[in-house]
Amino acid sequence: MEVKEKVKFWAEEARQSLKVADDLFGLKHYLETLFYCHLALERLLKSKVVEATQKDPLHTHDLVKLSEKANLKLTDEQIMQLAKINTYNIRTRYQDYKLSLYKQATQEFTKNEIVQTKKLFSKLK
Repeated sequence: MEVKEKVKFWAEEARQSLKVADDLFGLKHYLETLFYCHLALERLLKSKVVEATQKDPLHTHDLVKLSEKANLKLTDEQIMQLAKINTYNIRTRYQDYKLSLYKQATQEFTKNEIVQTKKLFSKLK
């Protein structure tokens, strides 16, 4: 696959993941919504890594690391948002963390996180 195709692939996967996050929110699956918010940004950043490096993206889920590899100029606030969203990847995968995030993932909390994810997504694309 050529570089342009890889960039397009990751960008489309990112858009699809963001749509799934919305769908999950509508179904009141808040914990899974947070995971898909992370996944959407991860895939978008992987498209940016491929674009910047002309190579396959890193095998990592770390949004901050991916943004650095993509040579993105982010504000401290944006980096902090990525770091926070990173926790949704870990905390939704492992049982001991899952319960604590489940309690936090109310409708209001999750809606706010989707809004923040979409703002960041728009800035990064």
